[in-house]
Amino acid sequence: MSMPARELSLAHLSVLDATPPELVSVAAAAGFRKIGIRAYATPGVGMPPYDILGDTPMLRETLARLADTGVSVLDVEFLRFEPEIAQGIPEGFLEIAARLGAQYVLVMSAEPVEARTLERFGDLCERARHFGLNVCLEFAIYTGVKTLADAARLVKQSGCANASVLIDALHFSRSGGVPGDIAGVDASLFKYAQICDAVAAIPAEAPDLIREARTGRLLPGDGALPLHELVAALPAAIPLAVEAPDRTTAALPALERARRAYRAMKALLGGA
Repeated sequence: MSMPARELSLAHLSVLDATPPELVSVAAAAGFRKIGIRAYATPGVGMPPYDILGDTPMLRETLARLADTGVSVLDVEFLRFEPEIAQGIPEGFLEIAARLGAQYVLVMSAEPVEARTLERFGDLCERARHFGLNVCLEFAIYTGVKTLADAARLVKQSGCANASVLIDALHFSRSGGVPGDIAGVDASLFKYAQICDAVAAIPAEAPDLIREARTGRLLPGDGALPLHELVAALPAAIPLAVEAPDRTTAALPALERARRAYRAMKALLGGA
């Protein structure tokens, strides 16, 4: 009996210059049935100011294209807990995520104190629960939640039924993670994962790690990460989102980048 095909999602960061409505159309044309929409990011992360948090023309056009194409929203990105900003959930974010039909919202934490991250994460999960949303905690070595073990511990400690852990292949690798580590974590904590490739050399400083994450990733198969082993270690049924922004291909049309991403994911999964 053959395994069901994994659902593939196009993460917005792969084609961040595409507006949310354009993202829907590009993803559908490339073969994706799911997308991740970056509806908000804290200032300074280089995201275009898409006017989607509210009943805006852009939101309505996005909803229309989702309906027309049959594409669905896997996740809405991304929240970040900043120690100097007490309110980490922008007005309308959870409402819009629910209206888009998203399954998950993604959060990272810049809080240096773990107890504060846990408190804020629990509050977010409770608020998201009222909108039927699940919350994924993403870790990165340069944030307050640095490793898979850290994220899994926090999610378990939160006790929230709608809480989960997000593995991003780049952040996992750069934090010292190897595919074998996944077996030591409760598999039910993994709801989807983000996949990309990268060069073998790990940047030494936080600004370089951040720059790599935003514009220096590679498509699966173009780098040195053990992606076959990573995918094999993850639960077989969870969707995989390709998140592979690469400054060297940024001048290509968004549709071409999306098609390349889809082909790379299919090749990784053995369906090329």
